Amino acid sequence: MENSTFFLTYFLTFAFCIAVTVGLIYLINKGLNRFFKVFSKDNEVARFFVKLTNVIILLGGVGAALKSGYNTGEKSNWLTLIWDAAAQVQESLGRLFTTLIILAITFFILHLVARIVRK
Repeated sequence: MENSTFFLTYFLTFAFCIAVTVGLIYLINKGLNRFFKVFSKDNEVARFFVKLTNVIILLGGVGAALKSGYNTGEKSNWLTLIWDAAAQVQESLGRLFTTLIILAITFFILHLVARIVRK
């Protein structure tokens, strides 16, 4: 197989992982805005934390999408190329899932602390 095939596959898989990350940010952005506006009662602080959360999610997705474990040796073929691309997507989705779980737990703890303080 030619090196251009590996590069093209890596690039397309990377673009797919970035698209999933940006789509995820788009989906949760409205909820994050509302959560931080209610939590902080200040629009500038809420905007800062929404942007910070978006950067954390974006870095998690990009970092996993850049992971390259492609086998480019003599024994590489289309099957190994597909498995390597699938591993890259799995790594990206796994990292995004872990990042979102950590953020959800953090936001839940912040919500509980805010409720206790208000009482």
